[in-house]
Amino acid sequence: MERVEAIVTLEKTHPSRIINFDQTSVLLQNTYGKTLLPVGVKQVHVVQPPGEKERFTVGLAVTGDGQKFPAVIVFTGGVKTGQLSRNILAKLVIPGNVNVFSTRTAWWNSKIDHDWIEQSFEQDQPEPLFLLRDHFPGHLKFESAELLDERNVDQVFVPKGMTGTYQPLDVGINAPFKANLKRAYHEWRKERTEVTAKGYLRKPTRQDFVNFVSKAWEAIRPETIENAFVGAQILPEPTYMLSNKEVLVENDKQLLQFSFSSVEEDSDAEVAEDSSLEYSFSNGY
Repeated sequence: MERVEAIVTLEKTHPSRIINFDQTSVLLQNTYGKTLLPVGVKQVHVVQPPGEKERFTVGLAVTGDGQKFPAVIVFTGGVKTGQLSRNILAKLVIPGNVNVFSTRTAWWNSKIDHDWIEQSFEQDQPEPLFLLRDHFPGHLKFESAELLDERNVDQVFVPKGMTGTYQPLDVGINAPFKANLKRAYHEWRKERTEVTAKGYLRKPTRQDFVNFVSKAWEAIRPETIENAFVGAQILPEPTYMLSNKEVLVENDKQLLQFSFSSVEEDSDAEVAEDSSLEYSFSNGY
C-alpha cells in the first residue's frame, strides 16, 4: 500500500479525490430457514417463491470525504444480446442514485466497466483522481486503463488477498448496505403477502429491486463511508473530525474574547449484519 500512502501524505490528495469502487453479488431469491407450524405436522407447505437462485450485481463507489456515486445494478439481460429490452427499460423508474446495466450473466464485465468509467468521470479534469480497486479481471483490461488515463484518473490496486483489510467498501460499507437491502426487502414483503394460483408468494419485479437498492444506498451515511476509509488505513482520520479540529483551532485564536465551542463525538454506532440476500424476480418488469 506504499502507493496509497504516497497519495495521501506526499501528494497531499484531498479525500474527495480518492475513490474506492467494488462490486458485490446478491442472491435474488429470499429463502427462509424456519417456518411456524403445529407440533406433529408431517408435511410442510412452502409458500416462498420457487425457482433457481438468481442473482444480480451491485457496483458501489465512494470518496474519502463521504460522497457516493450512483449505485450500479447489473441485471440479467437477453440470452443473445445480454441487454434488457427497450420495453423493460422504458417501464423502469430509475432514481437518481441508481444506474442500471445488464449482461447475460448479471455480472460485472469489461464492457460495463468501460461504460461506467465513461459515465462517472469527466474529460479534462483539472486535478488527478485516484481510483482504488481490487484485481477483478474486468478492472485490468487495457481499454479501461486507457480511458481512465484519458480522464486523468490514476488506478491503484489493492494487494491481492488484502481487500478485507485495505478496501474501504469491504471494511465498513458493503455489510451495512446489504443489511439495508435486506431490510428494504422485508418491509416490502410485509405489505405483499398475496400468493399465486399455485400457492406461492409473488416475486418482486425489477422495479422493486431498483427501489430496494436506491433505499439501501440512500441510508448509508457519509460518516460511515469516512470511517471505512480510516478503518482501511487509507486516511488517518475522517474529514468531519478534521473540520471539528479547524473549529477548535479558530476558537483558540479567539480566547481573549472568551469564545468557546463544545465538540461531541457521534456515539450512534451503526450495526449491520452481513448476511447473503436471496431473491427472485416475478414475470413483471
